[in-house]
Amino acid sequence: MQAQTKTKTTQPTVFFALASEGMGHATRAAPLIDALRARGYGVEVFCGGRVAAFLRTRVGHVNEHFFIPLHYTNNRLDMWKSFKGSMARIVPCLQEAWKLFWRMVDEKPVAVISDFEFMSAWLGWWSRTPVICVDNMHLITHGLMPEPATKKAQQEKKAIARAIWWNQPVVDKILITCFWQPGLKAGVDADKVRFVPCAARPEVLARRHRTRTNGPVLVYQTSSTNRDLPGTLHEAAARAGLKFVVYGAGRPASVDGPVEYRAFSESGFLDDLAAAPFCIVNGGHSTMVEALALGKPVLSEPIQKQYEQQANAVGLEALGVGKGVDKMTAEAIVEFAQRVPAMRERAAELSHVVDNAGLADAVEDCLRELDPVRALAPRHATISMLVDDDYARAAE
Repeated sequence: MQAQTKTKTTQPTVFFALASEGMGHATRAAPLIDALRARGYGVEVFCGGRVAAFLRTRVGHVNEHFFIPLHYTNNRLDMWKSFKGSMARIVPCLQEAWKLFWRMVDEKPVAVISDFEFMSAWLGWWSRTPVICVDNMHLITHGLMPEPATKKAQQEKKAIARAIWWNQPVVDKILITCFWQPGLKAGVDADKVRFVPCAARPEVLARRHRTRTNGPVLVYQTSSTNRDLPGTLHEAAARAGLKFVVYGAGRPASVDGPVEYRAFSESGFLDDLAAAPFCIVNGGHSTMVEALALGKPVLSEPIQKQYEQQANAVGLEALGVGKGVDKMTAEAIVEFAQRVPAMRERAAELSHVVDNAGLADAVEDCLRELDPVRALAPRHATISMLVDDDYARAAE
């Protein structure tokens, strides 16, 4: 495990800790880390697993950090298996917590930015370091959402609401970065909680100028245990003449008639997304944001027992840019394909929800509100922010 090293700097520093299960945390964090550094902040990054490996290639040094790997069975979150795996790592978790606590005390960051990462939020509270939550999860606890229709969904919402509280028990600011912004519940303190724009990696924004709709439907599965998927896609292809390109389903690269399975490639994935008429995904927020940034309607099959993904699907339907299904079927795919043209028009109206500079502005505002002495003064007029043409050149 990589040691956590102290970094002495004259810059005001923020600690940025990410949940390390799900690559969406990494892809949306990288633009924000870059922006804060460009504006004069030293940013220390804390995460683990694949998220840490990805960010090392994008933002440089990463402090290896404890995380709880999640386990899935047939597209369902296996809570017991996930819990047992985390308990086996409790000793290194406590050791890392001790080291991180004293880093906070010693280095005195302006704030901890937590993307749904529990250890940093708890230690920020204990070390009296301000904590800023930047995630989409707080939509569930603070957003003006409709109540779930079934008793099962209501119970799952209560469970995730409890998990959100335990992850971030006492925080100073909550920035809800979500493509769906229905407003805040009555009684929520608007000085503490606000909706902010979403971030997308530059490689996504670069493809805004070269989207098309005549490619195969892109299918992205974060769970590799969805055993029914191949048959479903073949049936949909036979009924509607569709073709599919599939990433992340746990199968080797191969072509099976109208269904092509591809090994993951960042550029290949984004090229296929830019060319697709629509996409089929689980319920991950960042993947939805990237699809909507390119004007692609989204058909979602949320992973079961993950209410956050169900909430994202509710947002797609509320905005008229997608649909959520409990179980992906050929009939659902064919019916969705017929509605895609109208959804594509509505998706084109949502480009404003992705605004990397706007998200960085919101975080900076919070830093100044929490510590006006050590936070940097506004310098927006002197900072050259990237625009779409710059992103396009950077990706070429």
